[in-house]
Amino acid sequence: MIPIYLIALIVALAAMPLNIYDIHAWNVGTVHAEPWRTKTSGLARVTSFARDLWRFVCRHRRGLAFAALLCLALLAPHGVTAAGGMAIALPQLESDLKAKQLAAKDLLEKTMRACQEHVVTPATASAPAVTGRPMTDEERKAIQAILDEGKAIKTRIERAQGDSAMLAEIGRLTEGMAQPTATDAPARDRRSLGEQFVADENYRRFIQQGGHRRTGAWTSPAVELNATTLDTTTGSGGPLIIPDTQPGFIPLLFRRLVIADLIAPGTTVGNVIQYMKEKTFTNAAAAVAQAGLKPESTLVFEAATSAVQKIAHWIPVTEEMLEDYAQTQSIIDARLRLGLDLAEEDELLNGSGVAPHLLGLMTLPGLSAAQARGADTNADAIFKQITAIAVNVLVTPDGIVMNPINWQTIQLTKNAAGNYLGSGPWAPAQPATLWGLPVANTPSIVANTALVGSYRASAQIFRKNGVRVESSNSHASFFVNNLVAIRAEERLALAVYREAAFGKVTGLN
Repeated sequence: MIPIYLIALIVALAAMPLNIYDIHAWNVGTVHAEPWRTKTSGLARVTSFARDLWRFVCRHRRGLAFAALLCLALLAPHGVTAAGGMAIALPQLESDLKAKQLAAKDLLEKTMRACQEHVVTPATASAPAVTGRPMTDEERKAIQAILDEGKAIKTRIERAQGDSAMLAEIGRLTEGMAQPTATDAPARDRRSLGEQFVADENYRRFIQQGGHRRTGAWTSPAVELNATTLDTTTGSGGPLIIPDTQPGFIPLLFRRLVIADLIAPGTTVGNVIQYMKEKTFTNAAAAVAQAGLKPESTLVFEAATSAVQKIAHWIPVTEEMLEDYAQTQSIIDARLRLGLDLAEEDELLNGSGVAPHLLGLMTLPGLSAAQARGADTNADAIFKQITAIAVNVLVTPDGIVMNPINWQTIQLTKNAAGNYLGSGPWAPAQPATLWGLPVANTPSIVANTALVGSYRASAQIFRKNGVRVESSNSHASFFVNNLVAIRAEERLALAVYREAAFGKVTGLN
């Protein structure tokens, strides 16, 4: 709530003139007093003064308004707001109401005692005195006047309470409007895994309190997040330990396109994914005569399962490096997460399906017939596979996976004059696309083979929780050597609903 004195000050400043001429034009303080110097009658002097005063007010109304508002701003008590003013007035009104109630009660008791003690007939030898009388109209009016004042105060209290409740409701309605309040779509955490890990309160508190220096084995608090030993010994990461004024690992500034980016995402809370996949489809649709027998198409599904498997690895670091949050963040982003991505990519493509491996796309038993390059170019052979899947499986491919060696052949293609067909080395880099489809270049796929498919519509990755990062010194001789193991792991399963929606292109160059 904006304080009243602040509102008054703002209005007063808004009423101020903007240049010297306007200030001079106000001519404040020039009331003509000549009528008081002339020897005229008292009535004439009063009339003349009132006329001049009215002219002064009309001429200098802006200045007077400014002065009045400025006085209000200076004299208003600090911290008084619309709601605050009501909060201050309510106790006073309630005190006044209580005082009126006590006054009415006191007056009523005094009046009742006076009525009871009033002697109607004095006592005699033969009869006791007779006392008591009704209240007079004046006494009734006096008591009623106090009650009316109390009722008026009570009405003011109720009105003030209503206004205060209304202001409070407005405050509740408008609170936090400067920020999004939707809870159905929480904002995505844009921080890297390393930033999330080192910024976790439990992890920071654990390190600051010396939890990694306690006697015996220890394990850091687990942080749920969506190589060579790094120390100063020979042949390890000694050059990485550099002054704080220099950067440690340079974090990855971008993430290359991977297989997981092509496939539809999903989550799970179980250890096994059960789903239905299409096995065969025989299309018997045909033109039929009126009232004739309609042909029956055959669509066969079969139940399939995919176990949730784990991908994990760890690297050792020194305790000193663990205390360097920036360096720890760089290690997690540049090594731990990258290692998981590479292993995940290989599993999604080439997994054998034998636990603990996933069944990868390249090893699916029901792939469409492979398309050989033959005398075609790489691009032409890939387009033929795109067409074959669209015609035979009735799905439209939406991605291509290719080895960088074969993408290089496409990128360096030239015409007879020696000009690049693509962007060339001096033009800005273009997104890796072919025939309008994104290309995932990865060494995880065998060279000279590409995989065309309907990735998003026909397959789905189910992840259980996010990437989990933990650290501990309870490994081998790590405790005595002041070394710490940082471990990262994830759990996921791959479900392929239509295996024939994927097909290989072989013989690329």
